[in-house]
Amino acid sequence: MTNPEADVKDRELGTKPVKSLYARYSFVTLVGMIAQCVMVMFEGVIIGRGLGTLGLATVSIIMPLENLSLALGGFFGVGISSIAAIKLGDNDHEGARKVFAQGFWFCTIFMIVLSILIFTNVGRVAGFLGATPQITGDVVKFIKIFMIGYPFCVIGQMLCYVLRVDEKPGIASFFMSFASIVALAELFLSVVVFKIGITGAAIYYALSIGLWFGCIYYFLLDKNTLFKIKVSDLKIDFTNIAAALKTGIPFFIIQAGTFVFGIVINNMLGKLGNEVDIAAFSIINGYVIYILMMICNAMLGGVQPIASYNYGAKNKSRLKELIKVSVSSNFIIVMILVIITEIFARPIISAFAGNNAGLVNSATLYTRIVVSFAAFGFTSNLISGYYQAVDKVAVSTVIGISRYVLFAIPLIFILVKPFGMMGIWYSQPVADILACLLSLILLAREIKSINSLG
Repeated sequence: MTNPEADVKDRELGTKPVKSLYARYSFVTLVGMIAQCVMVMFEGVIIGRGLGTLGLATVSIIMPLENLSLALGGFFGVGISSIAAIKLGDNDHEGARKVFAQGFWFCTIFMIVLSILIFTNVGRVAGFLGATPQITGDVVKFIKIFMIGYPFCVIGQMLCYVLRVDEKPGIASFFMSFASIVALAELFLSVVVFKIGITGAAIYYALSIGLWFGCIYYFLLDKNTLFKIKVSDLKIDFTNIAAALKTGIPFFIIQAGTFVFGIVINNMLGKLGNEVDIAAFSIINGYVIYILMMICNAMLGGVQPIASYNYGAKNKSRLKELIKVSVSSNFIIVMILVIITEIFARPIISAFAGNNAGLVNSATLYTRIVVSFAAFGFTSNLISGYYQAVDKVAVSTVIGISRYVLFAIPLIFILVKPFGMMGIWYSQPVADILACLLSLILLAREIKSINSLG
């Protein structure tokens, strides 16, 4: 049997070629993400055609809670795994294990408390998210069911991040794919076959990421992992937790910005438009943008463990090579997907909206506007993720809040005055360009500063 601690110096994160290592980690993560993307596309088709415009509008109102789940999953996952990877690169094996194990327990307690708070205040939460009177009942029912699986969704994401640091990305991808298949089967059976309506969609949301939690078996049973969970780690050292959470803040802000952005748009569309406009946003935000975001997150999954490990090991040349490879590949891949979306926007929207001509026409127009400069916006997300992985929280935070908090949300209130409801949609491409420019300026400084690593 191999000794995991003895093998740390030979870990591939610090020895194998950066390009092939980044490609493999991104690809393996992408395999799981592709399963999620396929699941999300079929989800939209089933909900759109099975539950109609009001079903899509309900999902749009719920989507900020899904974004909050992703924000918290990245908050804990990127933060804990980055600090653990840095400690591994510095040969602090027990320190890496404790960061993970204590982070696991803290995350578990936090998520149980948060889910209970949302569940017991569900009416207020529905109103805050922008639910109109026509769909409030379905939104309340959806939230209650979703909260049962909410802790598992966040903890499962965190475990998958740590699996990549422990050089087991295949296990993470397996559970991501498995969850997609099971959840999609449940959605089809509940909505199409048994016709239990929005209840089936809510169960689907709880399962689609919540089943990632199944990979906990690895941390409990595998004898070769450094990352063991022990009951004794319930006595939490908040020095470890504070360092991990500080590192996780930028990712949280990026996704939390999406959470706030969604709430602002849902409320503005409810004020300036109607349920059809909210349903259009559901298709764009919940499916089109979500899929682009998942692919970008897969590439970030390739960056994060390599950047954290080599930053801890002070491998300057590998860090600079990783920056160049990851930023260029992220931009090119997302741009190709944007072009495809622009060309095939109408059939893509029709797959979700069915025969509702008004919804198809509106959502097609809005989609083409919103995604037009998405490659720039998602490049800023990746750069923020890099800074987070090397524990440069301040810079990562500035970039992380720029796309939605600093630019998009203020632009909505500015542009609705001259353009009315169309100003809501125009805000996104302008914000994408501004966020990208800011991140590239800061990244140029980072490349120069890497040479000063001790």
